[in-house]
Amino acid sequence: MSKAHIWPRGASTLAIGTFLAIWPAVAVAQTADTASDDGIKEIVVTAQFRNQSLQEAPLAITAVDAALIEARNQTNITELAQRAPGVQFSAGGQGGGAQTAAVTIRGIGQNDFQFPNEPGVGVYIDDVYYGITFGAAFDLVDLNRVEILRGPQGTLAGKNSIGGSIKLFSQRPDDSPNAYVEATYGSFNRLQLKTATNITLAQDKLYARVTGIARHVDGYMKRLDYGCVTGVKAPGGAFAQPGDDCVIGTEGGQDIYALRGALRWIVSDAVENNLIVDFTEDRSEASPAKAILEPEVDGRNYITGPRDYTNYSTYTGHADTPNQYTIPAISHLRSWGVSNTLDVDLSDALSLTSITAYRFAKGRAAWDGDNTPEPTITQFPNFKHEQFTQELRLGVQVQDLADLTFGGYYYKAKSNQGGRIGIAPAGLDFVSNDPFDQTSKSLFAHAVVHLTPRFNMTGGLRYTKEDKTYTFSRTSPIPGVPTDFRVAELEGLSASSAADHWDWRVALDYELVQDVRLYGQIATGFKGGGINPRPYYPEQAAPFGIEESTSYEIGIKSMLFDRKLRLNADYFHNDYTGYQGQVSACPDISPTLPPGVPVFCGATRNVGDAKIDGFELEFDARPVRGFSIDGSLSYINFRFVSGLATSAIVPGVTQAAFVPKWKYALGAQYEISLGTLGYLTPRLDWTWQSEFQSALPNSLPGYTYGEVESRGLMNARITYETADGAWQASLSATNLFDKFYYSNKYDQVVQSGNNYGMPGRPREVMLSLKRKF
Repeated sequence: MSKAHIWPRGASTLAIGTFLAIWPAVAVAQTADTASDDGIKEIVVTAQFRNQSLQEAPLAITAVDAALIEARNQTNITELAQRAPGVQFSAGGQGGGAQTAAVTIRGIGQNDFQFPNEPGVGVYIDDVYYGITFGAAFDLVDLNRVEILRGPQGTLAGKNSIGGSIKLFSQRPDDSPNAYVEATYGSFNRLQLKTATNITLAQDKLYARVTGIARHVDGYMKRLDYGCVTGVKAPGGAFAQPGDDCVIGTEGGQDIYALRGALRWIVSDAVENNLIVDFTEDRSEASPAKAILEPEVDGRNYITGPRDYTNYSTYTGHADTPNQYTIPAISHLRSWGVSNTLDVDLSDALSLTSITAYRFAKGRAAWDGDNTPEPTITQFPNFKHEQFTQELRLGVQVQDLADLTFGGYYYKAKSNQGGRIGIAPAGLDFVSNDPFDQTSKSLFAHAVVHLTPRFNMTGGLRYTKEDKTYTFSRTSPIPGVPTDFRVAELEGLSASSAADHWDWRVALDYELVQDVRLYGQIATGFKGGGINPRPYYPEQAAPFGIEESTSYEIGIKSMLFDRKLRLNADYFHNDYTGYQGQVSACPDISPTLPPGVPVFCGATRNVGDAKIDGFELEFDARPVRGFSIDGSLSYINFRFVSGLATSAIVPGVTQAAFVPKWKYALGAQYEISLGTLGYLTPRLDWTWQSEFQSALPNSLPGYTYGEVESRGLMNARITYETADGAWQASLSATNLFDKFYYSNKYDQVVQSGNNYGMPGRPREVMLSLKRKF
């Protein structure tokens, strides 16, 4: 397998060809007599606590508005992040459920679903932080825009945004109709209905907006009965029924229903209140997976075809014993939330913002850890999380000299993680029921000083204090059978951790000429520590420390050729300490057992320090009327400079998890006028990323088990819209060339000799009809 240590051949060919194709058009566009509305529209962001042009904010931001999200046919946050430079976002896998997010930005994030292992990339919905990875793979429904802030956001976003933050902003109701109904039918019996409308309750005073979505998609991974397919009896007995073609179920299917209501009250010219309520019911199937490496058992080979969307998963434990049980292959989530944002202009120079929110999430997800009938690993975890947050911001404008923001933030969460855990190689089978309580409080200040009309200095400071308590419960799931001695002593044990941290940021930006701005910044961020959530013995219920990052970044933001080309680029260096990873050996926090009794470990620890360098580029071009092309490119060089002795991290050799070195995306569309009949707009989108590792450690000679191969994917869409914009029909395809690829892998070769991967979705074709009112 080739390593992309230099600019990949496929990337250079496509990128050079694309730029050669568009450059003559761009050059002509410098003198073309084109209407001003053909130029690139300004995107307003709120990353620095106030409305500001994307091109004026002195930090790396990817901002995507609703029109581009629709044009790309992006339906969830995973698809959106795939196009952003330096961002890696995958959902599902490793026991966390299909809705669990594994996110990194510039190599920093989190891929462990356990609650004490907090996100390293903060996900925000209308400025409300979502505190866990479970349920964070949100759908993109009725959004106004998305802002992806790259690099540590310790002073701007605060809690657990050490890698960056992803902020979703929904449409606010107003007096425009802005109503639509959209129906979609597609591959795997996809049936989807989306609708939204504004409602004027009192002109110029009170507006409401109601949004709804329902979606069903059949699973694309078929679960086969091994005995039915091969004629050889497998553990657990027969699962297929006559007429089932040996299929006992599927994985990857979705059944989702969501509602959202927003109420906007314009009390006066100085006071506005926005109340939002949302509810989601997700009754999806378990995440798709298939065995890649599996030892034969009594001559039975459980590996299906290398490009087949099939497996032999039965989700059965204690097969062929009196204690045999089977869990449903599901990944269910129910979540709801309410948030209220109050904006008050106290004077021309003073403003106050209050953001109050409550969120609740509950669900459970099945995991067949080897994707075979063998009862190797069978887990059925359940999750419950509720959080309350309150943020206050006081904005001060000092004439034309400075913009100041002072504020405070409070976060309180109660979570519970439990369920049945069966690990046959370790001889373990128990039920957990673990409460996890935490609070976080912070104070912050932010200032932008306008030294001259072209030269600004920005500074930020935040102090955060956190307290966490994790309580363990371990009992036997089988009546009359005592709890295994290795976990029995954890019953009722509580462990706590506390930490405080200062974060700071300094930035300078200077407009060289109109619409060309240079900036540089130094920023810090941290991710909270916690308690090891996977102890086998009381000694292993040990705390782990915080992660810290200091980022140095320089960049340029430019709008060129009479707003026909937006080109932004940056270079960054991160000093990253305290990397939180899972280890399989931890003698310093384990008991001494009798000779011959193995000591198991799966602890979260601070396993090493690293340095990260890279660069990112984004462009958006409108060379001629009706034609647009956009793209991004990123390179990340993540290297460990130290490693914990028992972590198997080899400085300079071990690769970080979920960090592809190269990544790029290109998209183009052309609006063809049909006169009075309307418009036809074809669009193509191509994304490519180099290989990456999915777990630690990965530095053993010849190690390939956790390596996710490089991939390039093409999406296509053609849209017809009537001249009045009332009707829209689109035909789209994702993974157009039907490439078989893995989005994630899970290496258990050392523990149990098996390795599995999560195949990405095959080609899907969809036809949509949309009516606007």
